Amino acid sequence: MSLVNKMLRDLDARRASEAERGALPSAVTPLAARREIASPWPKRMAILLVLITGAILAAWQWRKNPPTSVANPAPHNEAVPVPITAVTSKFPAPQPPTATVLAEAASTKGDQPVTFVQPATSRVEPTQKPTATTTKSPLTSSSPQKAARAAPADEGVKASTAPATSLLLPPIHSTGNPKATDMPRIEKREHLPSPPERAETIYQSGREAQRAGRLEDAIAQYQAALALAPEHAASRQVLASLLIDTQRWDAAEKVLREGVDLPATRLASTLTLARLLVERNQTTTALDLMQQQAASGEKSAEYQGFLAVLLNRAGRPHEAAERYQAATRLAPGEARWWAGLGIALEADGQSAAAHDAYLKARSLPGLPPELAAHVEQKLR
Repeated sequence: MSLVNKMLRDLDARRASEAERGALPSAVTPLAARREIASPWPKRMAILLVLITGAILAAWQWRKNPPTSVANPAPHNEAVPVPITAVTSKFPAPQPPTATVLAEAASTKGDQPVTFVQPATSRVEPTQKPTATTTKSPLTSSSPQKAARAAPADEGVKASTAPATSLLLPPIHSTGNPKATDMPRIEKREHLPSPPERAETIYQSGREAQRAGRLEDAIAQYQAALALAPEHAASRQVLASLLIDTQRWDAAEKVLREGVDLPATRLASTLTLARLLVERNQTTTALDLMQQQAASGEKSAEYQGFLAVLLNRAGRPHEAAERYQAATRLAPGEARWWAGLGIALEADGQSAAAHDAYLKARSLPGLPPELAAHVEQKLR
């Protein structure tokens, strides 16, 4: 067979004629023309490339416009009218949207979920229930998604007065009482000084006038300050001192007695008035005044010491010694009260106690020269 095949190939190679081929035995048939079998891989690669490209394009398209999920239609149930409670607002109701707006909203958002807009800042109160109507609303559907997409454009136009149209209305802004929505106003009020503050200002003006030598102007300023604030102690004391210096005794006594009647100026006014009465040779009147106002001077060493001086002058050394002892307890470093205590104890017949009081007075500084000489004489 291999020899026969070789002969056939030679005939094919030489392109033998039909006569030469006919000389072959009948059992020998020429070989069929040799065909080149094309490889299937290029076609497969092309198909695979097309598929990959298509898959990439499909994925890109899907990411750009994700498909919306479509809910399976639920079995149709006959809509049951839902009673809708009518509400009223104290704010003016907005104008309902026109048919064109409803049609555009229904056509452009038919495949998207409806956004429910809650009216802002509007307070509503139920008033009455509306009568039942036969108009079917998408809210009566058994599925919220189906109800939101159920109304086409033309039905949206017809149902413009239905409750469902409130979903497309803009939020209601409050237009009620403007005072309720205005920002709080900050009012700037000028601070008006109180009478004591004004009196202090006038008192300072009087001090400046007094330092400048304008005594009459200073007296007028102090009197004006007391007219505004009678309990201004500094004005009363300085005014009384100026009146005493200018020998206006009656005017000074009047100012001081007014101060005795006021709790805020009682202590200082009593002491000054008592000294004024002593200067005017009214020692008994001064002692009576001091004893009457003794409660106001219980914690004042100056008050107790001056009352002791008046008692000792009145010939009451025992009571004077008691007041001097009270003064030394309140101000143990004051030499005057120790010297006065020695004088009162000596007059009361207590020589040993008087000697000790003199020693204490000499050991302390600030003793006036006359008292210092008297103490040295008693200690010799």
